[in-house]
Amino acid sequence: MDGPSLDTILLAARTLARAGQLDGSIDQYRAALAVDPANVEAHVFLTQALMKRGEAAAAARHGELAVAARPARPELHEHLGRAHAALVRSPAGEAALAAICAELPGAYTSLLHLTRLREARKDARATILAYTRAIKLAQLAGFWHAAASTPPWLREPVDRAHTVADAGRRVLFEAVLAPIHAKHGPDAMTRVEDCLAMYVGLKPLAIADARQRPSFLYFPGLPIAPVFDRAALPFADAYEAAAEAIRAEMRGVLEGGAGVEAFHGHVPEERRGMLTEGGEWDAYFFYRNGQRYADHHAACPVTSSTLAAIPLDHVRDHGPEVCYSIMRPAAHILPHRGITNTRAVLHLGLDIPEGCALDVKGIEILTWQAGRCFAFDDTYEHEAWNRSDTTRVVLLGDIWNPYLTEAERDAIAALVAEIGDFNRATEVRPRG
Repeated sequence: MDGPSLDTILLAARTLARAGQLDGSIDQYRAALAVDPANVEAHVFLTQALMKRGEAAAAARHGELAVAARPARPELHEHLGRAHAALVRSPAGEAALAAICAELPGAYTSLLHLTRLREARKDARATILAYTRAIKLAQLAGFWHAAASTPPWLREPVDRAHTVADAGRRVLFEAVLAPIHAKHGPDAMTRVEDCLAMYVGLKPLAIADARQRPSFLYFPGLPIAPVFDRAALPFADAYEAAAEAIRAEMRGVLEGGAGVEAFHGHVPEERRGMLTEGGEWDAYFFYRNGQRYADHHAACPVTSSTLAAIPLDHVRDHGPEVCYSIMRPAAHILPHRGITNTRAVLHLGLDIPEGCALDVKGIEILTWQAGRCFAFDDTYEHEAWNRSDTTRVVLLGDIWNPYLTEAERDAIAALVAEIGDFNRATEVRPRG
């Protein structure tokens, strides 16, 4: 037999609350949550009622759920604040806050207070990551951007969190560069230090060429080179000498079809239309996000050995991206930009029909030639098309910007890997 409806339970809870029967109303609101775990009325009531009974941990849990559901109601933040104030004074407060954060990963205020309690333990990295996550979660919800969006009772701890997170992030990034400083000397690291200072906001971002817009990391002091001179690619002759053998391996791959996938196969279907239109853009990867496709290297030994001889931008979990880039007839890669000018994108023409081009917008339209290579800086807006009725294939690979020194390559490889670790550790998603 079914139990009472949610409306019946809520009516009983309200009646008991009006009659001052605290325990009975708490029981009824808990019964309501058994039917509807997201019931906001129940969470709001229980936040206050459980505080009256001295159950700060349970009150804070319900307060977090109430705030998440109705973030624009300031009184809910106040109720939660009272519960947190009691918790941080309690010997059991840390354990209670840890339990709330484990159950509710988006509970940014609980995470803030938990991190405050743990900060004295001197685990600097854990503190920096936790404060950063708390700030990101709060700002995702519209809070802690400035004093006006921060409750008065939280302004001091939130300011502390910002200070620790911002300074700590710089310390973490500088630490991975210290061995490279020691190896190459400070003079070799001047541009790297400027790059990091701009990334963390110590210096304003000052891009030498306004046509460049890297979405992630800008490295200053490099020559302006939307398309690199061949003289900057000393490996080009040897690379091109292998083109015929690479083409033969590529054609074997396309005939079999195994391992060929959509270039942006990891992108949700609904977003792919923002990247391409018309025919398909496929790929046979040798590296992706720095991960080596060992079976593809084994299947294409000439391609693999040729790639090993060029300055690919090896960065743990990030680069390079190397593939046979396969544009089917009528494929159009829409205008877009790359993430950093520390790399160049190298193309070696393999099968090139008429009607194919890469347009570095407002600068130069590049046409592929079979057996020839070129490299460009993809932080400049660019698009590509295949307006023929046959497939166009190039060997595409990310190499280091040729104007970086060896020391700078080492530094960027270490720095970007650490930034990636940091970003993954502090990644947040919208609640719900």
